[in-house]
Order: sequence, then C-alpha cells, then structure tokens
Amino acid sequence: MEARNRTLPDWFTKIRTRQIKLPRFQRFEAWTHHQVTAILNAVLEELPIGAVLILEIGDDEPFLSRTMVGAPEHGDRVVEHLLDGQQRLTAMWRSLTDNYEDRSYFVRLEEDEETGAPNYIVSYARYYKNGKKYPIWINDPAELWEKNLIPVHLLRPDTEAEADLDAWAIVASDENTADLIDITKKANKLRQLFSQFNIPFLSLPNSVKRETALNVFIQMNTSASPLTAYDIVVAQVEAGTGKSLHDLVDELRQNAPTIQAYCNPADLTLAVGALLQDKIPNRSTYLSSRFSEALIENWEATMLGIKRTNSLWSSGSISVGRGMVSSRRRLWAWRVPISCSTFPPASPMSHKSLNSDRIVFGILI
Repeated sequence: MEARNRTLPDWFTKIRTRQIKLPRFQRFEAWTHHQVTAILNAVLEELPIGAVLILEIGDDEPFLSRTMVGAPEHGDRVVEHLLDGQQRLTAMWRSLTDNYEDRSYFVRLEEDEETGAPNYIVSYARYYKNGKKYPIWINDPAELWEKNLIPVHLLRPDTEAEADLDAWAIVASDENTADLIDITKKANKLRQLFSQFNIPFLSLPNSVKRETALNVFIQMNTSASPLTAYDIVVAQVEAGTGKSLHDLVDELRQNAPTIQAYCNPADLTLAVGALLQDKIPNRSTYLSSRFSEALIENWEATMLGIKRTNSLWSSGSISVGRGMVSSRRRLWAWRVPISCSTFPPASPMSHKSLNSDRIVFGILI
C-alpha cells in the first residue's frame, strides 16, 4: 500500500457530510487537551502527524459504525471507515469547530520561547455559570486581540469560518482600519497553513475480508497506544458475530446499575465469560481463538449472573462460603474481606482456585 495525500479541507468535507465514520469497535475519544494542543502546533510548524488508515466501503458497511464525536449524525452515503487515526482527526475537527464544551483553543501571535516558533497554540478551560460561558473575556474579540490571541475555530478551512473571521476582525479592531488590515493579514496567513495541511492515508479496498481488516486494525494499534484485551475482544466480537460488545455492555449497565459502583462492567464481562468457559480470567484467555465467540454464546448466562449479583449488593445480602465450591455450579467470585467497602480489591478467580474462607459471589447457573 502506498500513502495517498488528502488535505485537511477534504478530510473535513468527508466528516461534515458523514461520508467517513468509525467502526463501532474503535476505542472512544481519549486525548487530553495537551495532545490536542500538540497536534495543532504541528500544523503551525508544518510538521507531519503521520498517515491514517481507512477501509473503503462498497454497497454495505462491513462493521457497525458511529460518527466521530461532534460530527453530524446524518449525511451522505458512508464510503469510508476510519481504522486508524481517530484521535488525530477528532482533535482537529473538534478544536477547529469549537466543539469542546470545557476548553477553547487559540493561536498566540508571539514567539514561542521554547521552540522559537513565531506563533503557538494555547488553550483555556471553559465553564458555565448562570447561563453564561466563562471566562467572559474569551467572548470579547477586542480583548482577545489585545492579548494577541486568535480563536482556532476561525482558521477552519471553509467558507463559513472565513465569514466568521471577517466579522470577528471588524469587532476586534474596533473598526480601526490599520488594525483590521493587520488582523486580516495575520489570520489569513494562519488559515492558509490549515487549508494546505496534508494528512496522508493508506486504504484497504472494499474487497478485503472483515477478518483481514480487523487484523490490520489490531496491528496498527499495538505500538504507540496499545490496545487493551477488552479493545481487541470488542473488535473480534464484531468481526466474528456482527454484534457490538459496546452496546451489550451499555445494556448491562442499564440492567445492573449497582455493579458500576464496585467494578468496571466491561472488565467484569470478560472475567465472567472466561469462568463460564472454565478458564482463568487473564489476557491470554481473552485473546485465545474462540473466546470472543463463546462470550457471545454465553451472554445470557453472563447477564443473568451479573444481574443477580447486582440484586445481591443492592439488597445488602452477601453469600459467604468456606473452601471449594462445587464445580457443577459455575460462578464468578472475588476473594474479598467482608469488611471491604470497595469491590473487588483482588482479581476475579476461577472456581477451581477458590481457597479463601471469605467469598462474595454471584451464581450464574
């Protein structure tokens, strides 16, 4: 595969028209504002941010999908799935559309003392109080210009942002012709950097098998930010069964809300799934060849056991046993002191290795 070029305006057109979506098994948005700042600085410094990976779509989408955070839910026919590059493109899209509720990004028109760059990105936390968005001064173009700040969203490479920039410049300059010319000149120079910024991509043809696309996704995500076992199981479940483990776990959260106070429902489902297969709950088990398929086959039993335990903890009733539990009755269990207020302090254990005299458990079948 050879990388092909695509400028930021073309990427934004794909996102805005919903022609590109994320496979549902992708991890959710995870970048901090420091990482968002770094990628925006890369644009200002004209540095590459790496190629992304897409899967071309034929008549039907091979995976369940979702839009990127902040992107329109409706639009044109989906023609691409983004397999790698979600965090980078989401950061670009949300910052340049001013879509972050709790933070706003700006270009400071001063030399960066650390890098020597003529301009650099800064961000400020935002919050609402009495229906107003604070800090108030950020809402004032004249005050921003006085501080040598230009909002990043005005540099977005489209005609709407261009019109917004013109209006902002008039207010910021207080209709002073010299200031207006200065603002317009500097802002347009910055807009050009975003308009010309290239984010290359690799593409898999729509003829590629689902399993192959999944394997490529896993391989592309095992270096800089490795996938967790749960991330991989999510992908394997969808590739093998067409079901979304994210959706199933969301349903579990609704049916057993108390469980969330004691453990992560996503991790719990893997542990229960392993014990129902008479296996130790660990990464090796989760990544074994048939684990994901069996997890879905046993999903009703998993749900039943967790719901029972949810009722157990909600009612305050706790079952305690000593020694081994009959192997005829499969269960999930934690070795925990009865007095513990947090749950579970230890990893889930197979019923074959339960040897504590203080056990809290939920019966599955």
